Amino acid sequence: MRLLIITTFLLALVPLQSFGHAWMKLKIATAEYAPYTSTDMQHDGYINHIIADAFLETGVVVEFVSLPWDEALEATLRGEYDALSYGNFVRVREKSFYHSNPISAESLVFYVNTEKGPDSWTSLDELTSLKMGVTEGYLYTDELAAYIDKNKNIVKNDSDMANLESLINGDIDIFPIDELTGWYLLQREFTDAERRAVVPVKPFISTVTTHLLVPKGEEDSQLILSLFNKGLEELTLEGKLTRFKRLLREGYYQHPEKKVNYDRR
Repeated sequence: MRLLIITTFLLALVPLQSFGHAWMKLKIATAEYAPYTSTDMQHDGYINHIIADAFLETGVVVEFVSLPWDEALEATLRGEYDALSYGNFVRVREKSFYHSNPISAESLVFYVNTEKGPDSWTSLDELTSLKMGVTEGYLYTDELAAYIDKNKNIVKNDSDMANLESLINGDIDIFPIDELTGWYLLQREFTDAERRAVVPVKPFISTVTTHLLVPKGEEDSQLILSLFNKGLEELTLEGKLTRFKRLLREGYYQHPEKKVNYDRR
């Protein structure tokens, strides 16, 4: 209760957006998950743009440090970083992290090998005979995480790129990934012939909400969470979240040296 009172008091005192009057600086771990997070994209990617601006609304500036996902997760849990950008809401993660208020909602889909995968699906139980690729360390949804834990026909790769390559080569049959990320990586990294070897299937696995992850147990964790949520609310009221989403769809958040044509979507 005392921490909540102090947090509320500090929130009432924090200055509005200003680089010149920042009263706190945070270091946030981030993975490379284009076009949502990437330190060589505009504003470090779409999600990181929102995170930085939300904190700035409360007079807080942030520095993003890019790491492989597993390293970013573990380092944040050790207290080396103030927060982690970013994660889908998964209940099992609540043991270690606070989830911020939702930043965005995205669609999780299955991509399949066009020769080996199904045209559609209705239940995860239908997929047990298929080799499913997953990215090491990722938690997709509660239901999918449970399926992965109990199913023996799972192939773990260290990145989404490696899973897409395995899918194209026929080493796996099916792979869950955020819809836009899958499309973006295929457009940016693969040839037309390779892209024809895979296809997303309906229905979506689910719509997932994305969140800033703040480690539990640190002295400032609840303050950081409250500051971010307050700033996110301000961005919403100002219409900036709608603007950032439009910029995402228009291709603003891209690697400058290898852009993709969003009109092909």
